Amino acid sequence: MKLLLRWKINRLCRGAQRIVRARGVYCRVWWFGAYYIDPRHLVIIIAVPSDAERNVLKKDPVIEQSLQALLTQVSWPEQARPHVIVDIESEETVCRESDGNWWYHYK
Repeated sequence: MKLLLRWKINRLCRGAQRIVRARGVYCRVWWFGAYYIDPRHLVIIIAVPSDAERNVLKKDPVIEQSLQALLTQVSWPEQARPHVIVDIESEETVCRESDGNWWYHYK
């Protein structure tokens, strides 16, 4: 089960990266969480370079719908889908608020 979920997470991250890069924005995508305890404990981070790019992406309803549709496409457990967090954050904000440390930023 854990290995299957890990494979699905990799597909989610690659899909999220394709969605954002299709908008012309470079991004890095990674995840954390205790998905192996319960699939609802998953957080996917999409890191973009600037606050302006982050704001545009967060306001775009198509991006949000596409990211939610990814959960269905990879067959993420249905009861966990509403609890999965997909956050778009900028390098600028992390540098300004957390001295560039992503771990402290999300702690």
